[in-house]
Amino acid sequence: MSKESRIKMSNSHRGKKLSKEHKNNMSGKTPWNKGLKGFGKFNKGKIRSIETRKKISNSKIGKKRSGDPKNWKHSEKTKKKISLIQIGIRNSPKTEFKKGQIPWNKNLKISKQKYPKFGFRTSRKKQIFPKKDTSIEVKIQDFLKQLGIEYFTHQYMKIEHGYQCDILIPSMNLVIECDGDYWHKYPVGNDIDHIRTSELIKKGFKVLRLWEFEIKVMNINQFMEKLKDG
Repeated sequence: MSKESRIKMSNSHRGKKLSKEHKNNMSGKTPWNKGLKGFGKFNKGKIRSIETRKKISNSKIGKKRSGDPKNWKHSEKTKKKISLIQIGIRNSPKTEFKKGQIPWNKNLKISKQKYPKFGFRTSRKKQIFPKKDTSIEVKIQDFLKQLGIEYFTHQYMKIEHGYQCDILIPSMNLVIECDGDYWHKYPVGNDIDHIRTSELIKKGFKVLRLWEFEIKVMNINQFMEKLKDG
């Protein structure tokens, strides 16, 4: 049919409504294509040539598979690959591999551009949290500068509950924590803070915890006394 005849037919059906008799005749009848997924049923049982099989396989390359993944069936080659990958994942680096068996992650080079989150736990240790020092931390740092004491900020402490301390003085083997009254729950303190102080003491460090309200009123002489007591 030409385009003109198609347009005429479509325009002729506009505004028309089906009668009740026609609707009653239509009700109860199942459509011819109900439950039919594609036209695979028509081609079922047909023997295809090698050329047609290759064409079908090439046409599916790069296309996503439809349906439930549980119903997908892998070939024997893919099953072997999956099993080898799973063996490599299960075995930790400490375990010994069988003869001829290579771990999946040996000589694995991963670009940070493609996978920026890979290995974020190790890189997270070096990141500074928060990025800006608080006003009470800056005040204690100024006291240390005036006294000529060398210090380091936001150093990662290798303990069971590892974290970044506020100030570390290596010469005194001292860790100074400037605790905010609200965030560190004055006067009780957080449970994790108590755990970390005990772990630091076991490691041989001295820990000096100063509250926010103390630092705001503190002068350099009072700070020197705190250092001696600590």
